[in-house]
Amino acid sequence: MKIKKRLKSSLLLLLMVSFIAGCSGGNTADSGTDQAPAAGETAEAGPITITTARPVGSDVIFVNGEDITNNIHNKWAKEKLDIDFKDIWTTADNNAYHTKLRLALSTGEELPDMFIVQDRSLVADFIASGKVMEISEAFDQYTSERLKSLYTEFESSLNQLKTEDGLYGVPIFSAGDGTNPVLWVRQDWLDALNLQAPKTIDEFEAVMDAFTNGDPDKNGKKDTIGFAFSAREGFSNWMSDTSFIFGAYTGNSIPGTWAEIDGKLKFGSVLPEMKQGLGKMKEWAKKGYIDPESPILDPIKATESFIQGRSGMIAAPSWAEGWPLADLYGTNPDAKINVYPLPTGPDGKSARFMNTLNENRVMLFNKDFKHMDRFFEYFDKIYDFAYETGDFKYGFFEGYDYALVDGKPEYDGKKFPTPVDSKGTPSKYTLFWNAPQIPLKDSKTAYDLFNGKEPTTEGEKRAMTQNEVTMKAGAINYELKDSNTPDKFLGAPTKTMRSKGGSLDKMLLETYAKIIFTEEPLDSFDKLVADWYAKGGQEIENEVNEWYESVTK
Repeated sequence: MKIKKRLKSSLLLLLMVSFIAGCSGGNTADSGTDQAPAAGETAEAGPITITTARPVGSDVIFVNGEDITNNIHNKWAKEKLDIDFKDIWTTADNNAYHTKLRLALSTGEELPDMFIVQDRSLVADFIASGKVMEISEAFDQYTSERLKSLYTEFESSLNQLKTEDGLYGVPIFSAGDGTNPVLWVRQDWLDALNLQAPKTIDEFEAVMDAFTNGDPDKNGKKDTIGFAFSAREGFSNWMSDTSFIFGAYTGNSIPGTWAEIDGKLKFGSVLPEMKQGLGKMKEWAKKGYIDPESPILDPIKATESFIQGRSGMIAAPSWAEGWPLADLYGTNPDAKINVYPLPTGPDGKSARFMNTLNENRVMLFNKDFKHMDRFFEYFDKIYDFAYETGDFKYGFFEGYDYALVDGKPEYDGKKFPTPVDSKGTPSKYTLFWNAPQIPLKDSKTAYDLFNGKEPTTEGEKRAMTQNEVTMKAGAINYELKDSNTPDKFLGAPTKTMRSKGGSLDKMLLETYAKIIFTEEPLDSFDKLVADWYAKGGQEIENEVNEWYESVTK
């Protein structure tokens, strides 16, 4: 049976009468169940140990003398689910973690029962190694009804883990649109120059001109520019983005990602429509509206010109006012930042960067792991937080990320019965490194609340603790949902990508930068496209479409 058919039939299974599995003995850490419980049914009881590995960085905050081994989450799992969690190793950051995983794979070192991977190449290597489990039957059999519905709604996310042999892991959903860009603007500069926020690319250009030449900071010097962005890693970024400029002319594709056009995947960077966006940016560079150092600035470094008061606009996520843009107030306490929709093109077109729904975070399972039923029971329970029910209706743990005051949840640590300056981060103690989420839910919540809905759910009450501009940004993020342009290619790097992709990407970035910032003619784009196809791009496109056909047929 093909995996796609298996997964599509999953919801039908929930409508069938389930047979309760017979049991044979206790379900201990080194003995599996003889038969499995039906889909969504409570897992077979008995104490087990589940091993994992993870990075434990500075973002993981412990309180009450706890650590990654001894903490409130692990205590809950033991008492509630009869599961002991054991880390066979930890690292200080994500890079070191993935390096250690690669080493473990190459040396045959013991692998944990389950572990997160955020590297597509490494995922492919694990699948090819035969050391991780094909889980399609376990997914069909053990996933709860609500999670099966969620993965059916966002079924394409499973493509990252599909092969012709089945499904080799579970994508762990994030907010989905949490790094999609919106337009952040110096409102005090707009006010000083008696300007309105730009709604179109032409208006965007007019504001850039005024911010560059109109002395918006009133210091009598020509020391400002219109727009800050990063081009060191590409022109579609999670921070300091330019994707929307190209999207204003395409409406369906952006640089660096694969778009579906007439049923086939095409690489955005070499589509003919990109030439218009390049030409417009070349005009802006010549007029001094944008930073000539953009090609060497990474996404965070590029924010510094905004933070330092040198640029007036930047495209960044809906939460960016809190960090890093709020650093502007440290040097300019009178500054005002506001947020607006991204400008559209001459024909009303719009497209913008969107990360994968899981930010490439997937859970893989050791081929020898015997307790998939217990994992899916745990997975569903952790989702109580996202669904605002059960054990985690208010938050993860009282006294950590919330407290009950007069019977009502309080999320401000300074208002806890025993006030705290630093709350723990129990969502980061889970096997998923952070709480799994329902894609697009947070931005929809922000949209509803910003437009006058009274908060009734606990999630809405938590959202109301955000400041007004962040709430507005979340609402705009949701309003722009039709411009979301996720990468359609979710597979591992293809054979030709691995051998030639790096040099081709370098060629694209360098030529884009030369066209924009030097005397390189705009027509060089046509030669770039021809060279890309001739030097391996055609093979890559063929391989990508072979993959796409395999997961969509």
